[in-house]
Amino acid sequence: MQCLCFRAGENVYADEGHKIETFEKSSSKFLLHAMKAHNASACIHSSTLCGAKRIRVIDFPLMEHQSIAAMANVCIQMCESMYQLPSRICCFLLVLIQGGILDYYLITHKNLYWYGWIGADVAIGFVLFVAFMISYRHLRYIRKSSTNNRPIQAGSLPLAYFAWFIYSLALAGRVGIIFNDFAWELKEEDVFGPNTLKITICLAAIIFLLLLMSHHDAELNSERRHYIEEMTATVVFDILDSVDALDIMFEKEDIDDLPNGMGMCIITISCLNLILPVLPLCTLSRTHFGHHIQQESIILLHKLSLVFIVNLPLLVFRLVLWHALSKEISIFPVKNVIVIFLVFQDLYERQKLRARDETDSTASHHEMKQFPIES
Repeated sequence: MQCLCFRAGENVYADEGHKIETFEKSSSKFLLHAMKAHNASACIHSSTLCGAKRIRVIDFPLMEHQSIAAMANVCIQMCESMYQLPSRICCFLLVLIQGGILDYYLITHKNLYWYGWIGADVAIGFVLFVAFMISYRHLRYIRKSSTNNRPIQAGSLPLAYFAWFIYSLALAGRVGIIFNDFAWELKEEDVFGPNTLKITICLAAIIFLLLLMSHHDAELNSERRHYIEEMTATVVFDILDSVDALDIMFEKEDIDDLPNGMGMCIITISCLNLILPVLPLCTLSRTHFGHHIQQESIILLHKLSLVFIVNLPLLVFRLVLWHALSKEISIFPVKNVIVIFLVFQDLYERQKLRARDETDSTASHHEMKQFPIES
C-alpha cells in the first residue's frame, strides 16, 4: 500500500488507462490509499494547476522487489550497527598474517634468533588495536552528535599515521633483510617461494586502504571524500610498483649484471616507498580528514616525494634495465611517467591559482586607495 496526497479535482489513472478515482471535494488535500487491486504496476497522476497540465508516473513496486529492498535494508542496518568493525578486523588479521609469513621466511632461511620479530608483530598489533578503538569511539561520537555544525578538533586521530609508521618500519626492515640476504635462493616450486613473498608484501596496499577507511566517515562525492582520495590516490599503486621493482632480486644472475650498488639502491627505494604513505596520513590527520584543508606545505612535500623518491628513481632504474642491460621490464614505467606529469601539472595549476588570487587582491587594494570611502 502507498499513501499519496492529491488536491481536489485531480484524476488518478491506472497504467492501462482505467480511471481509479476522481476527487471532487473542496478540501485542500486528500489521502489516497493506493491498493494493487487494479493489478497496475504504475498509475498516472494528472492535474491542472494554473492552466498548466502536469503528468506524473507513480510506480507501484512489485512484491519481490519489496522483499529484495527489505533484505537490502536489513543488511545496511546490520553494517551500520557494526560501523566499520569488519574493516578493522580484516586489517588487524592481515597485519598478523603478513607478519607471520615474513617471520617464517626469516626463521627458515636465517636462524631461530629471528623469532624476535614476533615481538614486533605483537607491538604493531597493540598499536593498531588502540588506533582502531580511538577512531571507532571518535567516529561514533560524531555520528551520534545532535548538531551538524559541531566543532572538529584537527589532528584528533594521530594514531593513523603513527600506526602506519610503526607497521611500515617493521615491514621495510624485514623486506630489506630478505632481499639483501637470500631472496635469490627462493624456488618457484616451493609454497613459500617468490610469488608468495611478493603477494605477502603487496598485502600492505590492502592494509593501507583498510586503515584509511577506518579513520574517516566522509560521504561519497563529498568535498572531504575528494580531498582524501586526492591525497591517497597513488599510494596503492606505489606499493605495487615497489614490489614489482624488487622482482629482479630473485635471480642471482640478474643481480650480478647490475652496476655496483644498484641492487642496494633498489631495495632502499622500495623500502622507503613502504614508509612514505605516512605523509598523506599525517596530512589527513592534521586536517581531520578533510575538515580543515590548510596544510599546503605538507601537501607540497607529499607531491614532491611522489616524484623524487618514488616514481623518478624507479623510472630511471627501469630505463637502465631496458636500454643498458637489455632486461625485461614491466609496464610500470608508463605509470611512473603519468604520475610525474600529473604532479607537475597539479603544482602548475596551484601556482597559477595562487598568482591569480594575489593579482586580484592587489588590484582590489589599489581600487580601494583610488576610491576612498567618504563618511
